[in-house]
Amino acid sequence: MQTNHKLTLALAACVAFAAGCSNDKEVSYKSAGMTHTFSEGKDAVPKDFALPLYPGAAPTGSVSAEGESNEQSKYVILSTSDPLDKVSDFYQDELKKQGWTLEPVQTMPKLVSISGTLKGLDSNVMISDDGGKTTISLQLNKSVETKKEDEETNENFTPDKVTPATD
Repeated sequence: MQTNHKLTLALAACVAFAAGCSNDKEVSYKSAGMTHTFSEGKDAVPKDFALPLYPGAAPTGSVSAEGESNEQSKYVILSTSDPLDKVSDFYQDELKKQGWTLEPVQTMPKLVSISGTLKGLDSNVMISDDGGKTTISLQLNKSVETKKEDEETNENFTPDKVTPATD
């Protein structure tokens, strides 16, 4: 499965913008075969969001994009006063309980990234220490499978001077 990285970056930027707003608003529009919905405020979490929400965290914004071929991307931003390590422990435990297969957790001084997969869904939980509060960025993607020819093209890599072999 491949995710449209341009869409991911655009949606992430919009979520960051929505996270700074405090009004309860929702805007939807259609573009390039996808329906995009931007929400902000306490009612921003989509009703069918498959990732757990941190108890007591305040939703600040969300962005959803759904395509006609079942491709989906959903982002939710939450805020809590609990410390980063407590939030990280909650997500690692809850995702495992729900059956998510987790990749190794990436931990940096003020940032934790937890990625996983479950039944055709990809997730990423980014937890950051924002000086006195903890921001939780939840990302959920459901991609449409690519054609076999696309995968074969990517597997026919030949090292050269510009892109030498890494093994």
